[in-house]
This record gives sequence, structure tokens and C-alpha cells, in this order.
Amino acid sequence: MFTPIRPSISVYRYLTMAAALLMLLPLPVMQYVGEEGLMAIKSYEMFFRNDWLHPSIFGGIWPHSPLWHWPVIGICKLIGWQHVDIAIRLVSVIATWLSAIVAALTAAWLFEDHKQKAGWLAALVYLSMGEVAFWYGWLGYVDATFGFFIFAAIISLWRAIEKEHFGFFLLSLLLISLAFLTKNITAYALYGASGLVLLWQLKRWALLKRIHFPLAGLLALMIPVLWQMFVIPGGQNTVVTTTGDILRNFIGYGLLDYLKHWITYPFIFLFRALPISLLLVWLWLGRKQHFEADQRIRLLGMILLVCFLPFWLSAHGTPRYLVPLYGLVALIMTGLLFQLNREHLQQGVWLMALIVALKIPYSLIILPGIKDQLPGRDIKTVAEEIAKITADTPIYSRTNIASGLAIVAYLNVWQQGRPPIRWYGKEKGVYILSKKENPELGQLLRTWLLRGDMTYLYWKPKDHAS
Repeated sequence: MFTPIRPSISVYRYLTMAAALLMLLPLPVMQYVGEEGLMAIKSYEMFFRNDWLHPSIFGGIWPHSPLWHWPVIGICKLIGWQHVDIAIRLVSVIATWLSAIVAALTAAWLFEDHKQKAGWLAALVYLSMGEVAFWYGWLGYVDATFGFFIFAAIISLWRAIEKEHFGFFLLSLLLISLAFLTKNITAYALYGASGLVLLWQLKRWALLKRIHFPLAGLLALMIPVLWQMFVIPGGQNTVVTTTGDILRNFIGYGLLDYLKHWITYPFIFLFRALPISLLLVWLWLGRKQHFEADQRIRLLGMILLVCFLPFWLSAHGTPRYLVPLYGLVALIMTGLLFQLNREHLQQGVWLMALIVALKIPYSLIILPGIKDQLPGRDIKTVAEEIAKITADTPIYSRTNIASGLAIVAYLNVWQQGRPPIRWYGKEKGVYILSKKENPELGQLLRTWLLRGDMTYLYWKPKDHAS
């Protein structure tokens, strides 16, 4: 069934390098996907306002963390804002590469009996996982960067607790603080839960009696407080925003919704970690493969479980919340791969090679064909039409859906001589993009059905009655 591929350091190395480089393929090919338009708008507005601390949308400040936008701005200064779609994805790809490096270094430390091979194999397992290779590893969302900081923080904390090393502890605090500055305070929950598991399993509770360890931890926890006090605009609150996001995954759902989520969520997680996750399950169930869970694999499993549990208990935790956990999954699967016989390990390597090869048609043909080239999906062409119609006249927005945000993201960087598009108030002599039909906005000029949603272009003349 499988063409044999000899498991060796050179094979792991070449496949890992190929997987890493092929992460770049979708960057210049795809139009904006989902929230990518939103991320491009926020980055461009921060740059235009010369405000590196306060992301904004349509001119309104959002109490969200800004760090992710900083490298986007830096990259765009090098390659130009007309390529901001590439920049937001490049940030994710770099974060994915860094996560693979963390997985490699950790595997070499954890699996000392296979030290020469473990690093390259762990990096290959991580880069070939479906969720990473085909979606969140390159998509211009914050998740890959957020995931990298959390994964690296947990691993650094492990080293700190096991070795009782204060330097690694400081590094872990720095990394988790950067995770907070990338997205939100949920990073501390995953970090704290992992720390409790590590203290318990490694029997290092005595570290809490060394004053410099808890003191440094408390000082790091002051960062969100200080951020709220001195950076977040008055009247807004990052805790309230995050709490609202969390509660939306619990409130308003019935028992059947919870049951469906509880049953399907682990299988979705497992499936998105393909191909190795599915191979290992097939060998375990179908071929009665026996796996040994030594102390380190058990510890990885416990950390994974406590981090997975909050999203599992909800009724609507989306798979993107699990991106920070795939590094842990890669390490567990690497440890289990080393327990396979040569034939089964060859099958695993062959499957990962297949995933790497599939990245080429997927990135250049399949994904653009589905997302951009089917009827009613070409957002960029619509943005070009709107740019021609509006010329140098100001444009405002009354749309916050993905297709509308993508149009705004294109128009902002194509018309850099004027301010970014703002939310419409009562201005006259302007064009208005809307997500729904509204005669009060003026004269309806054009409508488009884009990716299942309507986009309306209105003209509000100067003499139009209010």
C-alpha cells in the first residue's frame, strides 16, 4: 500500500524543510478569508494613526491587545501596504515555524534515547498536522502567534519547575505576558493550569516557598492590571470583553447543544491533528498496537487535558481555540511514533510526506478555487468596481461582515492618500457600503451577493434630506 520511505534524520530534515517552505504558498494567492480583512484594517489604522497601543476599527478604539499588529506594520513598511494580505499571513507562518522549533527542542530534551532524530521528527509532525498545514498555520489570524507564545511559555515553565531554574521561569513569564499582549487574558488560565499540573506531578511545591518565584509570578500578573489602568481607554475593559467572549460559548444553548459538543469536540480535535493522530488510533484499535505512556508522555497528556477541558465543557468552543495545544499533541505523537516498529513508522513518514505534497495543489488550486473562483466569491473584483465608481470621493461603511470588511481592507490600502474608511454617521456627499438594504442611506447604486451575504453601495448626496 505504501512506498517505503526509510525513517532517518535526513528524511525528517528534508520533509520538515519542505513543509516549512510550503507554508508560504497560499500567502500571495488567496483573497481575504474570514476575519483576515478585519485584521488588515486594524493594522492599517494603527499605522495610519501612528498609535501602536490601541487597535481600532473604522476609527473606533477596541480594547484588544496590539502586539500581533506590530510585526504586520513592520513587514508592510518593507513590502508595502498593498501587500498587507501577505504580511498578516507571514506573521502567522513565522509563528508556526517558531512553534515547530520549540517542538523540536523540547522533543530532543524529552526523548533523550532518540535525541538525534526526535527534534526533526517532532517538527515534521507539527508542521504536517492538518490544522496547522492547511489552515491556522498560515491564516492571517492571531491564533498561530497566540499559540506559539502559550506553547513556548508552558514548555519554559516545565523546564523551570523540573530544573528549579529561575531563568527559565522568567522566560516563561515573559512569553505568557507576550501571549496576553497578543490576544487576551485566557493565556494566563492555560499557563496557570499547566503550572499546577507540573508542580503536582514533579513534586516541586517547595518552589512556592522560595520568595523570588511567587514574587516574580505576582509581578507578571500585574501586567494585565497595569495595561488596563494606563493603556486601555476609559470606560473600556479587557476583562469584560474577554468574559463576554467566554460566556457566549456557554449561555443560550440547550442540553442537546452541550451533548453534541461534548461528544464531537474530542473527535474534531483528533481529526484535525491528522495524519499521525489517525494512524496511531488505527494501529491501536485495528492492529492492537500497545503503547507505553512513560512519565513524560503522561505529563504531556495531563497538561493537554487540563488545557482542553475548559473548551470541551462549553457548548460552542470553536476548534481555533485549540491551536495553542497542537504543540503538545505533536510531542505526544512523536513519543508514540518511537514505539512503532519499522514498518508502521515508515507508514507514518509516508503519510506526512503525502500531506506535505498535497500542500501544493491545495494551496494553488483547491483552496483558491473554492474560496475565490466560484460564482459570487470574488471579493477583490467587487472592490475594484467600487474603487472605480467612488474615485476620489470619501467612502464610509455600515458593514461588519467578512466580505464587507475584506472590501474595506482592499480599498484602504489602494487609496492611501486619504484616511481609512470610517463608520458612517450623518455625513453627506459620500459613498456608503452597507450589509443590508437601507433607503435612509441615500441612492442605491449597486448590489453584490458575496460569499452568501449582500453588499450594498449607496450614494448620499449633499442635498439629501436627513
